[in-house]
Amino acid sequence: MTTSLRVGPILALVFSLHCVSGQTNSSMVVADQGNHPSGTSVSAEQFQYLPMTPGERAHYYFKHLFSPESILRSAAGSAINQALNTPHEWGQGSEGYGRRFASSYGSHIIQSTVLYGTSGLFHEDNRYFRSGQAGFAARLKYAVASTFLARHDDGTRHLSYSLIGSDLAAAAISRTWQPPSTRGPVHAADAFAILLGAEAGFNVAREFLPRVFHSRGPVATRVEPRTPVH
Repeated sequence: MTTSLRVGPILALVFSLHCVSGQTNSSMVVADQGNHPSGTSVSAEQFQYLPMTPGERAHYYFKHLFSPESILRSAAGSAINQALNTPHEWGQGSEGYGRRFASSYGSHIIQSTVLYGTSGLFHEDNRYFRSGQAGFAARLKYAVASTFLARHDDGTRHLSYSLIGSDLAAAAISRTWQPPSTRGPVHAADAFAILLGAEAGFNVAREFLPRVFHSRGPVATRVEPRTPVH
């Protein structure tokens, strides 16, 4: 992979970290119409974020493992690598594309499995919830920052150890079946940056194209009244 092809993921990574610095430990206090039985607007005091149950977490894992989005992502990434002839040892034609697709989807299975196990361990919810904010810049910042943030049981968002760790695992383990030209730590770092960049791109799409990507509505978390200081 050339240096120019690494610039995009690296810039996305830097921008994401900048966004995270301003959004860590934040709770959203907005109405969520989609989670209210009547479909009407509710206040933050009437609705509280509910963490996933073990059953819901397992359902999300299997849904994410075989989702159309996952197939589309693997197919698109394989097509790009086919056009770039990366890795060149796999050649062209249907056989070369099949190898690239199998490699990409295998990486996805590793990422999803590690994410499922570690997110439960750290009580992290990596599902995407729309921002509920106004303005393009604010929504874009929220969407990109969501690449690195997960919601905890109390509704606040913190750095997602499970998502970052699962991307690292997928990037490293997938090097074991790669040919020599795409094996090693440097190429693992490239793969890690590309995974994060792709996730950031899909989060932006989830934010601005909610009907296409079936994005969840914004979350309202209960804010406890502050005790007056005498």
